[in-house]
Amino acid sequence: MQQHILKDQDVIISDINDTANRLQNIAVDIKVQINEQGNKINKLDVEIGKTEKKLSFIQTKLSHLLKTNEQSQICTILILFGTLFALIFLLFFT
Repeated sequence: MQQHILKDQDVIISDINDTANRLQNIAVDIKVQINEQGNKINKLDVEIGKTEKKLSFIQTKLSHLLKTNEQSQICTILILFGTLFALIFLLFFT
């Protein structure tokens, strides 16, 4: 009788051990995934930083362009846009 109880306890302990091993394997897999995701986030952060610098440079240039008060530059830009639209119109409708 006591041996039967001991065998049952051994089976239960073996099941607990197997479950603990599976949980450990799952935890290792989760750790690997978290590290991979962290690396991807770090790479994305670097790319966002580069893009922010480029955008800041472009905004500075646009701000400088918009602040210009010279009528000749504004007139030239408008004429060039008009020419562009005329060429596009001719391209599609002729």
